[in-house]
Amino acid sequence: MTEHLVCRGFTVRERNWRPPHSHKEVDLIVQKEGVIAFVEVKGRQNDDYDPIDAVDMKKIRNIVRAADSYLRGLDEMYEYRFDIALVTGTPDDYKLEYIEDAFLPPYS
Repeated sequence: MTEHLVCRGFTVRERNWRPPHSHKEVDLIVQKEGVIAFVEVKGRQNDDYDPIDAVDMKKIRNIVRAADSYLRGLDEMYEYRFDIALVTGTPDDYKLEYIEDAFLPPYS
C-alpha cells in the first residue's frame, strides 16, 4: 500500500500511528504538498465480504479523534482528508481500490 502512495507522489509520515495513551489508531498518515491524508486500510482475501463494510461509524469516530490529536501536535496548519484503501485477494493476486475523501468527520 505504501508503495502505491509513494508512486503517486505521497510522503509517508506515519504508519500505525496512535495518540499517546490511546487505543485509537490511524493505519497510514501521508502527505502530498500541503494536504495530509489519514488512510484506513482494509483488506480481505476473498470477494465474499466487501472491506468497506468494516469502516463503520465507530471506526470513523476513532480515526477522526486520532487525526485530531495528530493535527493538534503539529507546528503548522494543514489541509486534511480521510481516505480508505481497500485491498482484496492474496499477496500474489490482489485488487486495490483507493477512495480519496472517503468520509467527512461526523458532528459531535
